[in-house]
Amino acid sequence: MIDSGIDEEKARVKVSKRFNEKNNQIDSYGHGTAVASIIAAQSNQKDHVEGVIKNIEIYDVNVLDANGNGDIDDITEGIEWCVNQNVDIINMSFGIQKDDARLRAAVEKAINHDIIIVAAAGNTLGLYTEYPAKYESVLSISAIDKNMKIYKYAAKGKIDFVAPGVDIVAIKTGKLSHQKELSGTSFATAYATGIIASLLNNKEIHKETVHKDLLEYSKDLGESGCDDLYGCGLLTLNHRK
Repeated sequence: MIDSGIDEEKARVKVSKRFNEKNNQIDSYGHGTAVASIIAAQSNQKDHVEGVIKNIEIYDVNVLDANGNGDIDDITEGIEWCVNQNVDIINMSFGIQKDDARLRAAVEKAINHDIIIVAAAGNTLGLYTEYPAKYESVLSISAIDKNMKIYKYAAKGKIDFVAPGVDIVAIKTGKLSHQKELSGTSFATAYATGIIASLLNNKEIHKETVHKDLLEYSKDLGESGCDDLYGCGLLTLNHRK
């Protein structure tokens, strides 16, 4: 997880390794903790938050500050660190507006090491898809609500799949603790990562053919076939019949 850090106690997840431990304040923003809880929080009757997948190793790559901003060099260094740790999936629940050669090179290196990168398409009011989601080799995730309608601020363009991302139940800490709801492609990306990790763990998909394999675990929405709003549909844990 490349994000703002993870408060593992509050998120109820187990962090195996950390990058950038120089940051003494763990996730004062709250974004990384929320994303981690969607992916893998252990069940708790108190707040009804339970992650998509259990018993996985989460590597906390803390590169975003208390306002959710990050330096491109820190982000690319975080990706490089993930490559060296031989991770299976990189979750990037954020994006940048413009292409950057440093980011592109780091992403290509990760892909060449058979790492699946799942990234938020962006909350761009129906405009461009952000990077790295816009890269062809990266899985770009957009958000839908409970009625299967696209999130009103979601990006349009290079979209691969959608996942739940409106009024999401997650652990809220830091600056996010005051928000009444959590909505956006960031949180849809977390759901997608949890689903992909589950399918990968059960050997139902393979890293080398992940884009193609996921088509068998998606429900078509919007226009028939893949489109620039819903991508190739809603990711699920159920194989198409």
